[in-house]
Amino acid sequence: MKLTAKPVRGSGVRHKPLAATTAPGYKNPNRQIVVRDTGAASRLRDRQSVYELRCDACGLRYGCNGMDIKARLCPGCQGGVAAEPLRESQQSSLFG
Repeated sequence: MKLTAKPVRGSGVRHKPLAATTAPGYKNPNRQIVVRDTGAASRLRDRQSVYELRCDACGLRYGCNGMDIKARLCPGCQGGVAAEPLRESQQSSLFG
């Protein structure tokens, strides 16, 4: 009888699935548009990234964690909560 090892679940390379609400160009019902993933960790929510959003009404660019994008209001013109810090990604700062 030949014994073979069973593949270990989760041992392969895992790719973070991209939710529709975090895709660049996504616009929520409050007219907040996802610009990019900054690559920075959220200070407000555990295991969340900060995304750059742009308000379609006033043009303000600000940071928001991925879980809050769907219902986010602009902190500048819609009375939304304060934004997360918006920092340049590590890749762009290497060449700038």
